[in-house]
Amino acid sequence: MSKIISIIIIVLCASIVFAQKSRPVKKKAAQTAPARNTPVVKSDAVITSAQAAAMADQIIAEIGKLRGLKPLQPIKSGAKSRKEIEAMVIQNFNEEMTPEEFDADKKMLVAFGLIPKDFQYREFMVKLLTEQIAGFYDPKKKELNLADWNNLELQKPIMAHELTHALQDQHFDLHRFEKMPKGQGDYEMAIHALIEGDATALMLEYMIKPMGITLSKLPPEAVTQVNQQMNSSGMEQLEKAPKVIRESLLFPYGQGLNFAYELVKARGWEGVSKAFKELPQSTEQVLHFEKYEKQEAPVKVQLADALPTLRAGWKRISLDVNGEYGYRVILSEYLPRGESDQAAAGWGGDQYALYENNGAVILAHLSVWDTAKDAEEFFKSYAARTATRYKNAKEAKVENGVQYTTTGGETLIEKNDQAVLIIEGASTGNLRPLATKLWTSKIGENN
Repeated sequence: MSKIISIIIIVLCASIVFAQKSRPVKKKAAQTAPARNTPVVKSDAVITSAQAAAMADQIIAEIGKLRGLKPLQPIKSGAKSRKEIEAMVIQNFNEEMTPEEFDADKKMLVAFGLIPKDFQYREFMVKLLTEQIAGFYDPKKKELNLADWNNLELQKPIMAHELTHALQDQHFDLHRFEKMPKGQGDYEMAIHALIEGDATALMLEYMIKPMGITLSKLPPEAVTQVNQQMNSSGMEQLEKAPKVIRESLLFPYGQGLNFAYELVKARGWEGVSKAFKELPQSTEQVLHFEKYEKQEAPVKVQLADALPTLRAGWKRISLDVNGEYGYRVILSEYLPRGESDQAAAGWGGDQYALYENNGAVILAHLSVWDTAKDAEEFFKSYAARTATRYKNAKEAKVENGVQYTTTGGETLIEKNDQAVLIIEGASTGNLRPLATKLWTSKIGENN
């Protein structure tokens, strides 16, 4: 989901830094209210492709020096109309996921209680994509497409961000991330955070350089302020989006910026380049830089296939990994943010599966935690989430866990040492056989 709509958020990032450029850095940013983003300023004159190309040549020379990456070949760039860019964006959007994959994605979000069942998911995403298009770098065609209707001065930070992607592509081959293996959503999100975090960080360095400031010398409070502004986008469709969509879109830019900032402070821009060889393995490593430094790899979980236990007619439509960030979002839909972040912080690994039969769905997810205490904390938080999600749920204690009878079927939450198994939407008759089967799942490097 995140990579499909990544191009739209650069408008948000550019507006943030454009607004940041005109105000001094606060030593105690937390004491000041975050400013609204500067809206995209339209120009009376249409930008020509020649103007866009000349500006791109100038900016890539500047950011290349800042980033320590020389352009290896000329970058095709030009200006396009809104209709042309919208058509290109929607085409790329349609190429990313099939209708069947989109449908499975929506059903997964509904099963987790993150969007309503009648939410027009695909239609909303198209509106969001085309809300404030400013331009994008296309790694397939190796070209920068810039909006011809925006103020050329405001395009500079947008170019700085997008041309960073061009440099990344030339030096690190972004095309290798175009078709990631299915079922590695958390790993893909972590890589996306590196890519967008690098571009956002370099854009920030490009914008603050005239003030005599470098990213490595920027206080953490200033980076926090940028992220606060990012969460206050002023974009109508983004602000109307369900939390899971809004936060998943912002994660690669906000948390990615934090990750790149820590890399630059610790190892310079060379460290960011090295990270494209030593990729972050999980959103946990993005959220906790010390875990990336220690190369604390996620624990592999291979969920046992429940199809042999279910009656005929069921099929598995989704199999993926939530990751620490995914569980943050899942928990925070019904619990306070701080509690959710704390409960997800001990994540070690997980895998979830979604099964469907004529509109009925069963969601199963098995997670493993760093310690038994972490598992207990997550267990309690997920139980509290379930009770909050289903106000009239009937709770019953079972061995090693708790069971809820809800309007969405039976929910079982069980803990075994450092592992937590959750089954949602099952019938009373198939709940226990499913649990027995799923507890045979493989956990660990050698599964």
